[in-house]
Amino acid sequence: MDRAHAAISLTNDEAVVHVIGKLTDSAFAFVGSTSQALGDTGVPQTVILLQDPPNRSLLAKFHPAVRLELLPAGIGPVRRFLAGVKVLCHEASARPVAAIHLHGVVPSLTAVYAAWFCGLSPKLFLLPHGSRLQWLVRKAAAAVRRPRAVSPPHAETPTHTAADDVAKVIRLVEHPVDAQFFGHDRHESRRPLIVAGSASVDPVGAAQFAQMAVLLGEDATALSFNWVGRVDNESRARLKAANVGIFDEDDPAARAARLAGAWMYVAYAGTSDFPLRLAEAMALGLPCVAWDSPQARSVLRHGETGLLCSTPSQLLATIAQLIDSPELRHNMGRAAQEEATRRFHPAKVRDLLQTAA
Repeated sequence: MDRAHAAISLTNDEAVVHVIGKLTDSAFAFVGSTSQALGDTGVPQTVILLQDPPNRSLLAKFHPAVRLELLPAGIGPVRRFLAGVKVLCHEASARPVAAIHLHGVVPSLTAVYAAWFCGLSPKLFLLPHGSRLQWLVRKAAAAVRRPRAVSPPHAETPTHTAADDVAKVIRLVEHPVDAQFFGHDRHESRRPLIVAGSASVDPVGAAQFAQMAVLLGEDATALSFNWVGRVDNESRARLKAANVGIFDEDDPAARAARLAGAWMYVAYAGTSDFPLRLAEAMALGLPCVAWDSPQARSVLRHGETGLLCSTPSQLLATIAQLIDSPELRHNMGRAAQEEATRRFHPAKVRDLLQTAA
């Protein structure tokens, strides 16, 4: 992602707090770049980790100015949740806070309960992915209203609480896609090239793609297959046996170049993370075929900005349809790119986060 976040007009006295549940590679892809840009402009920040990070090496990649708050290890889920509420209350009251960024359901629920216990004045942002989380937060806000005290018959009773206010000001901010993927020149390869990948190690998705490559490789059509992303040793062996090219590109520009010649992108539902590679393919203007899952449905609309499949035979038929129709590939890719520009462009994230000032 670019340095668009650096334009956020906060004073050096106003802090930003990031509350994260599980620090996965996908979560770090966003919070890492956001905190880096804010840190470069002198904005003080705190990252509260509600769960033990599965990959502790990510902690060292945060900006040096970011203060990390890890909860005590070895405590149960209820005590851990309450500890997170306590830490968030302390951070919100210890110094001026311009915004609290909430990465997922549990961080959002933590903010709702913190509002009930101590009140939260900063603006809040739900990061990311989808309106379903907002609905859950608002239901939780209704569940944590304080019991009403006994009042005289004609006395006014409160109609809402601080938790209600928090649920109302939480806004959705989509996961940004690096600016390298927008406006990149695309030229389809001479032979049909089908690309898949994952931002994290995905053995299930890699195995399914290798199987598909074997099935389609038996066809008379000369097809090529590339996997762009990380793989474990077993997945690497499977993909190589199926004649699939493997490219683990960390650099966004290099990744965009690898995708630029593809005829289509295929997304599998191997992980529960936000499908960042699918969003990148959409931004590049690739027609996308995705295994039907909540993650894929949160990114594309079937028949409009992409195609969803629920069976292997349907997936193969959809791929064949796209190979046979240049017009369908063009129209689907253009619609996907327009959707990605509207939702995932870093400038869109910048504009939303600027309202925290």
